[in-house]
Order: sequence, then C-alpha cells, then structure tokens
Amino acid sequence: MPLLPATDSQQVQQALIDRRGKKGAKYVVMEKLINVSLTLILALAISLLGIGEALATELKVALYPYVPRLEQFQTAIQAEWDLVEPNVPLNFVPSEDWDGGYSKNPPEDADVYVFDAMFFDYFRSKNWLEPIQASEIDNLDDFVEYAIDGVKVDGEYYAIPQLGCANIIFYHKEDAAIANATNLDEINNALSSCTYTSEIPPNIRGMMLDMAGGTTNATLYLDIAHSLTGQYPFPLPWTESELNSQAIDNMQDLLGMASYENATDSMKPKQQPYQQAEWFSNGWGRAFMGYTEAMSHMSENTRQNIGFKVMPLSDQDQSYPEVFYADVIGVNTTTEQRGTRDLAVKLANTMAASTTMIASIGPDGTSDYPQYLMATRPSVFQTLEKSFPLYGDMFRLIQGQNIIMFKVNDQSRSWLNTMKNSIRENAREDYSCGCDYPAIEPILNNSYAPEICGNTCADHGSSWNGQWTNAYPAAQETSVCGCNACPLPSKSGT
Repeated sequence: MPLLPATDSQQVQQALIDRRGKKGAKYVVMEKLINVSLTLILALAISLLGIGEALATELKVALYPYVPRLEQFQTAIQAEWDLVEPNVPLNFVPSEDWDGGYSKNPPEDADVYVFDAMFFDYFRSKNWLEPIQASEIDNLDDFVEYAIDGVKVDGEYYAIPQLGCANIIFYHKEDAAIANATNLDEINNALSSCTYTSEIPPNIRGMMLDMAGGTTNATLYLDIAHSLTGQYPFPLPWTESELNSQAIDNMQDLLGMASYENATDSMKPKQQPYQQAEWFSNGWGRAFMGYTEAMSHMSENTRQNIGFKVMPLSDQDQSYPEVFYADVIGVNTTTEQRGTRDLAVKLANTMAASTTMIASIGPDGTSDYPQYLMATRPSVFQTLEKSFPLYGDMFRLIQGQNIIMFKVNDQSRSWLNTMKNSIRENAREDYSCGCDYPAIEPILNNSYAPEICGNTCADHGSSWNGQWTNAYPAAQETSVCGCNACPLPSKSGT
C-alpha cells in the first residue's frame, strides 16, 4: 500500500475516529444490554435458588397425642397441606416425644405444636408462642367464643384453637334421675355411694371415672373449686392447708360414687385409654364421667341410647361460667430464626381449617364413625351433625352458655409439681367403701368364703366385709373378696 500524503493520512485517521465513535456508541448499547441480561439471569438464578430452598424446607409438627385416632389427624393434615404447599414436606414428631405440654417443653425444632391450653400462660411467659395477628387467622369468626377469646392477649393471638372438652357425665337416656339432676348432690342421690367395690361394676350400678393421675386430680380440683367460688383466674393453693376443703369433699364424693379401684387404677397396670367407656357400653355401671371422645369406644347401640351433659361438680348456683378445656395450635418462636414463621402460620391455619378438622375427627377409611372429639368451629359441628346427630347434642353444650377456657397462670408447671400428689392423696383420704382383692385361693362355695376371705383381707391389713364372688366382671381371673380397707394412696403418677 503506497504512502499517503499527510493531509490524506489525517483525514483517514479522523474518519477512523468517527467510525470508531459510531461503533463505540453501539458497543455501549450492547454493553448495557449485556448487563441487563446478566442482571435478569442473576435474578432468575436467585429465584430458582429460592425455589430450591423452598423445596428443601421441612416443617416439623407435634400433634396432641391423646386422641382416639392420632394417625387420622396426620393423614388429614398432610392431605390438606399438599393442596396448599405441595413442595414443603411435613415431619410429624413421634407421639412419645411430645406429651401436649404436661411434662415436656415444645421441641425447639418443632415449627408448630398442639398443646393443652392449661399451659398457655406458662408457654407465653417462656416466649415459646409466636404472636399472630387477627389478619393472619383464616375464618376468625368461625370459632366458638370461649376458644378464640382464650388465646387472645392485648389484641394478638398466641395460638389457634383446635379441640375442646369438658367433664361430661354419660348415662342412659331413660335414666330420668340423672338426666334431671342439676347439682352434685342430686347426682349423688341418684347414684348413691359404695354401690360396688370391684374394678368393674357388676351390673348397671354406680359411676365410673378417672381419678388416677396427679395432673388429673389437680385439674379436677381447680374445676370443682371454680364451681364453688366462681374465681377466675384460678387461685392456686401452694400448701395443703390452703386447699379448699369443700372441693376436696366433693372429690371424695365423686370417688364414693365409683369404686376405689375403678377410679384410682390402684391395683393393676394403667387401664387402656377409654377402657371405662367400653365397660359402660357393655352394661357395667349406671353412669360414666369422661370426655366426649369416649363415645368413639362405645357401641353404636349405646350411642343411640345415650344421654350426656356437663357434669355438675358442686351444689352452688350454676350461674358461674362453665369451664371447658382446649387443645390449641402454637407457632414456635424459633421459626423466626429458621425463616419458616410465615409457613408455620399457614400450616397452623391449615390444621385448624374446617375441612381439615372434619377430616381429622370425622369418620375415616378405617372407621365409619367419628372420633367424637369436641370441635372449636361451629361449622365443624354443623357439618358432622348432618350424619352424626350426637354432634348436634355436643354443640348444644356450648351454644348460649357462659364458658371460659381452662387456663392456669404462668406458674402452672411448678404448681402442679408442688401440689398434684397432695391433692390426690387428700381426695383418697378416709375412703370407707372398701375394696375387692383377689382371693388367696379359689372359693368353691359360701362355706369356704369366711376363712379364705378373712385371710385374704388380713394379708392386706383389713377385715372381710362379708362379700365375695366368682362372677365376671367383678371376678376376672379368680375369686375375689370384699375387704373393708383399700390400698394407701400412692405417691406415684402424673
């Protein structure tokens, strides 16, 4: 290429500069486009990473374990959750690792847990309950009043209600004396005391109830004391001398309407859950005190002919509010650290939703009858009532009634540990109805009874009351003798 004159060379250089300038503008535009693309790609990558994290997120759930069919709750909750968050798996805490709060603290890694509301104030004082705003609770108006009011503090909700229950007396519909009784004295007059001394009533006589565990006795004491005084929050006695003596007397009256062995489970391993309901269904016992879910262990014929109502626990004016227990769903405050708080609230709402609760406590694939657990949403009662009329009767226990939630103050755990055994021992003190003991050898006929039963009762530090039997169910494995004294109160139990 020949050399160009200087003037021409300058012109070419200028032209090149001009062309580069035009190209430079294009390069800037392209660079901006590339930067925008990279930003979008980066945002997409972050978004995909977030989805990956969501896919990896697992929520741990601890359910209240003391229900007739726990697996049904898990199945129902999982099915409804899959419709809401199919990419977030649930991990259900084994029932042996969570007891509803009676002795165990909520697992730190549990995002959601169901607990007995008696510990509501204690759990809140320990900062174990995440506050939830009203706007975050689905169908807030579809809760029975006592349940939703019981979990509200200063405008915030520290749990979502799931289940309710109360001390209920069951009887046969045609038993007018019990049906018409409005106080404890009238119940006692109808049933009488000391009508049987065996673990299982020999026939339709007496009452059955559970006064075995320390916590059971302590909560029953508070319920009775409230029925006497109407004081709420419950005043807590911290020494034996502070116990309400009339409340203890009423507990002793209840025990007398049953038998020592039936109510205290003192001489045999702990009964199977709802065992007394099955005995009642078999025609043993005139009445039975328990919770509504006990009906799930009765025959259909028994359910068709049963009456029930809230058990009157004193002779006082019934203008005081009735006390209902509750199991409520708490969101763990540790969810904030894990970044699962909002998902946990969504799960709590799903667990408490009407459709979930109907699937949880209604009939399922293994049973064509519901669990007869008390709901805390009117819509659940109303739906189940269409197929199972007893749910209408259960709902009427709540409708139009002045009810408060059974809650103990923030000293509940320490108070129970201090007083539950003392309350139980006082309730069993001076029991005079006697107890049955297995005979030291089979009794062939009445002539053998005085010697055999005399020796049997003597072995237990007692004397024979003149009664013995070989008949089932009082005698289950061998002959039994009626003795005038019962075992000393046990200091064991929960």
